[in-house]
Formats: sequence, C-alpha cells, structure tokens
Amino acid sequence: MRLVTANTLSTVEALSPAGESVGKIVDFMVDTERQSVVYGVLAVGGVLGVGAKMLAVPPSSLSYDSGRRCMNLAVDTAVLDEASGIDRSNLPGHANRDLLARAQPPPALKPTTRNQR
Repeated sequence: MRLVTANTLSTVEALSPAGESVGKIVDFMVDTERQSVVYGVLAVGGVLGVGAKMLAVPPSSLSYDSGRRCMNLAVDTAVLDEASGIDRSNLPGHANRDLLARAQPPPALKPTTRNQR
C-alpha cells in the first residue's frame, strides 16, 4: 500500500499515454455513501486555469507516478479534445462515459527473465 494525500493528487500534472502534458487534475469527486471516487476533474487548456475545459475522468484511467509526481492518463489527447466538458456548478453524477469507453488498457507487464535458464 502507498498512501498519498488527496491534496497531492488534486494538484498534479496529467500526462497522455505518449507522455505529453494534457492538463492538471484539479479535484476528485467522492461518493460519500458508497465511499468511492467517482471521477477526477481534469482541467485541459486555458491559461492559469482560466478558460480551461473541465473533464470528468474515470479513476480507472488514472494512475499516479510517485517518481515523477504526475498522473498518467490512459486516454489519448485526441479523445480529450473531442470530449465534452462538465459544468462545475452542475456536476454530473458519473465520469464521462466516452472517456471510459476509449481508455487504453494499461501496458502489460513484461515477464522477468531473472532465474530463468
């Protein structure tokens, strides 16, 4: 288990599968009844947060890289560009289904060759 503060996660840069910076995670929406994260709020574009498009990103498409202190996002930049944003004053109760459907699976782990002859 690796513990990371919510504050740390909600202020990190997000990277595409190609390693490109696509924005920043600015918040996480939590279902307090089910005790689960419903989605991360990703700010894409804009200048210093002004004019940014907010996206509801499924938590299954996010992974935290503690070494680089960033979120790896399993969704291509083109998909993010096409996705519709959310209204922060009228938050949806679920992640953007298009992003969930078009997320790339995580890379497969390569088997280790240690101790093989």
